[in-house]
Amino acid sequence: MSIGLAVALVGLTSLALAILLVPLLLRQRSPTSRDAYNLAVYRDQLAEIERDLARGVLAGGEAEAARTEIARRILALSPAETVPGASATPLAVATVAILLLPVAAWMLYWRLGSPALPDQPFAERTAAGSRPTAASPAHIDLKDAVRRIAAHLKEHPDDLAGWLLLARSELSLESFAEAADAYRHAAELTGNRADIMGDWGEAQVLAAGGTVTPAARMAFEAGLGDPEAAPRSRYYLALAKLQDGDVKGALDAWVALAAEAPADAEWLDLVRRRIAQAAKALGIDPATLKPAPGAAALAGAASPETPAAAQSAPPTPGMPSTSAVAAAAKAAADASPEQRQAMINAMVERLAARLEDQPNDVDGWVRLGRSYMVLNQPDRAREAYARAIKLKPGDAEIGRALAEASTAAAAGKSGAIKPAPSGSR
Repeated sequence: MSIGLAVALVGLTSLALAILLVPLLLRQRSPTSRDAYNLAVYRDQLAEIERDLARGVLAGGEAEAARTEIARRILALSPAETVPGASATPLAVATVAILLLPVAAWMLYWRLGSPALPDQPFAERTAAGSRPTAASPAHIDLKDAVRRIAAHLKEHPDDLAGWLLLARSELSLESFAEAADAYRHAAELTGNRADIMGDWGEAQVLAAGGTVTPAARMAFEAGLGDPEAAPRSRYYLALAKLQDGDVKGALDAWVALAAEAPADAEWLDLVRRRIAQAAKALGIDPATLKPAPGAAALAGAASPETPAAAQSAPPTPGMPSTSAVAAAAKAAADASPEQRQAMINAMVERLAARLEDQPNDVDGWVRLGRSYMVLNQPDRAREAYARAIKLKPGDAEIGRALAEASTAAAAGKSGAIKPAPSGSR
């Protein structure tokens, strides 16, 4: 509290006390009896009679009669008719009560108020009160809950529900890399269960800023095994084709997905926007697009090995339920680890070949570097990041990624290579 403010408060308090005390004290000094005033009047009347008698205005008998009447009135004055003055005790009580008022007010403010709070205009207080902040109680509680879950999982790493809860909580906090890591643990615990693999792939895309990494592609391929979430995996796999430069392949995949989508699917508008963008890039009228014959065959024929329950399952609101999903799911689920690894290697090689033809694609070199890190090939990752940093000197993130790849490559020469974390740059 500033000295000027303290002086102002003391002055205002003193003024308030004076307004209350001065009338009380002045009233105590006022005449305590009406008879005191009457007695003074009678004395003046007696003096007036003597003056009138001396001037001859009054005769002796009249003057005597007047004196007698005034004397009678004076004798009529008695202590019993006197109005007593205020007692000293009530005055003292009132004075003490008035003096204690500012003390009580200061004590109440010190307990309930905020003496150290800086001044803030009313308009700013109103705006701040209507604006959510990062330190809101809900936000703080969620962060605390994430810390508690993480601590629990350190002691119970096999708790699948805990990893899923942690992943969803991290997504709510927009901590995408942490969410992807939590989904990775959950996928490992379930033997790469299809629905969790789809969640893991999407978290990796968010952590990579919208890029469908090779690891995310592998997750989405496995995610095709979950009929309810398969459209999401198909959407991202098409996006991966677009990011690799295969605009026609991405367009065909999105057209097939839109053709199978229920009319009330929430994600249908997004797919249609993607179709319009890809068609415009190719100079095609979106109204003339139809699913490619291969896509239609895949969408219309159920695999003979697909369980009948999967073929006859009722449609889920907002998600396709065609037999094509089941067929694609079966194919992805039956793929061996070696086959999935071969698919990833093929995608990375296609990306590397495209970059040889388009060497000025900075984002492409960064994606290639991340892919090589996922494949545990830090030497190639270092080369890819070096190409990217030449095209974009001074980029801090690319510099950090190059340093990480160089460190991993150096460690690999001593036999200490470890796979890079999912979603790392």
